[in-house]
Formats: sequence, C-alpha cells, structure tokens
Amino acid sequence: MSTNLAALFPSINLLTECPVNIKENVHIFHNEFNNTWMTVDRKELTARDYALLTSLFKEIQPTLFSNDSISEKWIQFLLKSGPSPLKEDCDIRIIQLHFKTDDILKSDLNQAVQAYFNDAMQLIFISTHEAVLIEQKASYIHTFDDFSSFIVALESDFFLKVKIYIGKFHSTATPFSSHFIKEKEWFNKGLERNHAEQIYTMEKTFPINLIEQMSDEMKQMIRKEVLEPIEFDMELLQTVQLFFENGFNASVTAKELHVHRNTLQYRLTKFQDITGISVRYFDGALVSYCASLIASEDEDKAHN
Repeated sequence: MSTNLAALFPSINLLTECPVNIKENVHIFHNEFNNTWMTVDRKELTARDYALLTSLFKEIQPTLFSNDSISEKWIQFLLKSGPSPLKEDCDIRIIQLHFKTDDILKSDLNQAVQAYFNDAMQLIFISTHEAVLIEQKASYIHTFDDFSSFIVALESDFFLKVKIYIGKFHSTATPFSSHFIKEKEWFNKGLERNHAEQIYTMEKTFPINLIEQMSDEMKQMIRKEVLEPIEFDMELLQTVQLFFENGFNASVTAKELHVHRNTLQYRLTKFQDITGISVRYFDGALVSYCASLIASEDEDKAHN
C-alpha cells in the first residue's frame, strides 16, 4: 500500500514514529495497523483524497502536544545532540512516559505533574503518545514508589494509562543525547516484551537485552535442559519468573498470580522435580528466569 500511496502523493513521507516538528503545510496520518505515520503536503490532497485517507488512517492533530520554544530546545537536546537548555551544567535524568492512546490532553497531564511533583519535574511532550519528565539531581531524589503512586494518580484521577521508564542521572556536559536514545531503545524493548510491567529501569530491561545478545548455542542448551523437560509449560515459567522478579518473596508472588501460597509452592516443587533446578537459590533462579524469557521470545516469534 505504501508504494501505491507514494505514486499518488510524491510528497509522502513514511515514519516509524510520530514526527516531533509538525508543520502547518502537512497532514499527518497514523496507520494503526502497523503503527507507522505518514506526512503528506496539504496542497497535494483534493477533498476526495483527504476523505479517502481519513477513512483509512487516523489523522493526527498538531494541537495534541506542545511545540513551544522551550520544548523544542529540550527535544533538540535529547534527540539531536543540541545545546543544553539549562544555563549551567548539572546532572539530570529522564523519566519517559508512554501512553496507550494518542488522545492525551496536555492540560490534564500538566495538572497532574504539577500537583504531584510541584516544580521538581519539567514536562515535555515528545509526540502524541510520548512525553518525558526532566528531573535535576537534588537533595531529594524521587523513588520507584513515588512514580508508582504517580501512575495510580494518573489512572484514578485523570483516567490516563501510562507506562514509565526511569532513567539514570548523567551530566548535561556529556553527550546526553546518546544516553537518552539508548534508554529510549531499552524502554521500547521492555514495552514489546513485558506487557504487564508498568515501570521500567535499566535493571529491569537488562535481562531482555542479555537474552537478545545470547548465542543461539546457549539458547538451545537452555531449551534442552529446561524448556523441553517441562514441555514449555508457560504457567510454570510465569511462576518462576515472577518469583525471581519479586526477590524470592512467596507471598507477593502468590498475590500477583492470584493463587494460594500452597499452589505456588506446588508449582516451584514441580519445576524442581522435573528439571532438577531449584529456583530458591540464585543460580537456579537465574537460569530459570532466562529460560522464561527465551520461551516468551520463541512464543512472540511464532505469533509474528
């Protein structure tokens, strides 16, 4: 379809992300089927062309996110290695926000950020479904629990579904753009592979990156020693994965799985009886956790 559209509209530009700088002389359309965007020069579209495109794709309105000068400076700094908008060098970190819908009211999110963080965070919209919070290093550093409470407030008070990536502090004097782009890449991988998670960090996405770089020989060994004996039982794998992620806390794991503690213990014992691997010790848990990620990777490939 993209080839046919390019033949009809020479100015068309196909993008994998919603463009940051929306010009007044273009229409922007979102292909929700493959999650891509396209821009088309307004002058090229007749009324009939416009009606056809809006029937096939969702038009993105430029009023959905801020394009003021401060935001533009931050976007240039984060994405294109532009100069820092701050007057002095300091340590900052980026908290990425990803929304499930494009229909985000800027005023609602601004109100929520101001109410929860006061002036400690600066909100910048990157696209219609992405924003960032910029936090300068200070005497108080917001914690994982702070951001967890913030998500709850967004959902309960503003009905906004959001996922967050908490970045690391780096000096604005360094090539900060490279840090942000790498964290953006890790966040996207986390969103693709772990749909249930709400808050991501480098530590949480590291195992996913590790599995991606693992040799095929190593993956095959784990399949043979762990996955094949349990016949790729995803219920068992989810159990050992959550047990590891929850720091071997049986009560929390059972609660997340919505099962009794006895059921959890039965599954862990069954896993050990079949594989000979105890997930109650770190080395066994680590191998089992990697196995669960490999199984999820295999399942995703089978569905795609």
